Amino acid sequence: MDNAVRPLLTLAIPTYNRASCLDECLAHICPQVDGIGKDVEILVSDNNSPDETGGVVDKYISAGAAIRYVKNEENMGPDRNFLQCFRMAQGKYLLILGDDDILLEGSVKKILGVLEKDDYGVVHLASYGFAGDYRREMPLARFGGHEVYDDVKKFTAKAHYFLTFTSSNVVNRLLVDESIGLDGFCGTNLVQLGWTFSAMLRAKKNAVVKEYLLAARLYNSGGYGICEIFGRNLNRIARTFMDGGADEKCFDIINKKLLSGFFPANIARARMGVISARNDCPKTLYPLYRGYLRFWLFTVPAMVLPRRAAWFLYSLAMRSRTYARLIKSFFAGLSGRKPFPGGKPGGGRRL
Repeated sequence: MDNAVRPLLTLAIPTYNRASCLDECLAHICPQVDGIGKDVEILVSDNNSPDETGGVVDKYISAGAAIRYVKNEENMGPDRNFLQCFRMAQGKYLLILGDDDILLEGSVKKILGVLEKDDYGVVHLASYGFAGDYRREMPLARFGGHEVYDDVKKFTAKAHYFLTFTSSNVVNRLLVDESIGLDGFCGTNLVQLGWTFSAMLRAKKNAVVKEYLLAARLYNSGGYGICEIFGRNLNRIARTFMDGGADEKCFDIINKKLLSGFFPANIARARMGVISARNDCPKTLYPLYRGYLRFWLFTVPAMVLPRRAAWFLYSLAMRSRTYARLIKSFFAGLSGRKPFPGGKPGGGRRL
């Protein structure tokens, strides 16, 4: 496509059998895109849903929304549906948004404002989780603006394992090296890392938007192997890039964050029945991480302590992080920064 007519941003929504979630997602996107013109395209890739997904999309198209709707002839699995979104997108930048996630009011214009300022590989969006009401559950500590990084390791330290979260990462499609073989990542549940890591590592600059622009619905999927996907599969994908010359330190940063934050929290949640996940962690993680001190300090206790003790430690850690954010917000206010740029502060957070 000619760059002169290429949209700046594609908002792609892969979906399957979650019509009500998709309805809420589109209800927040379409009014934001209305009036922007051709800078943004909306793409919905329906993985042959048996529910009312098609009717939901038709409702918005009938109301005037410019949505490109594709319904697959068969369910090709989530990874291939994500890859289809990547390949069908026409925008220079791509945000693959979960059908159960919400772009907060005004987010599209704010994203475009960042993208128009410079040329980036990945623009990482701050997000928070919600279980019921995304407005009431917005965290108290919020900041505005964005930060630009010309050091990929410093950027990775900011985004770390949230680089796996498609809804939080706007990726420059023009920087993606498809010769790495994106199809080979299908089946890992992390196919998106193929283009996210590629654009991030090849870019001169990446950016982090500090203001919350995204609310992610919690506990709406499960039954998968957390440790298999985010341990073994993630490291397999990382090895592909390291074999191509990428700095191993970037992936070491992600692994350390996984061991101190992601794995302990989700293992504790799974053991308490908060989320549904396969119990594959001990045998999967030990060969990968036995040389990491953080594995023994944070992840192993979550696996071996009595489940209520593990849950107590997880809850204590979450409260400590919440207090740390409040303190940071307080001192930001003293320094003249605006920790609450619009909207009413609420409570809650997401790991």
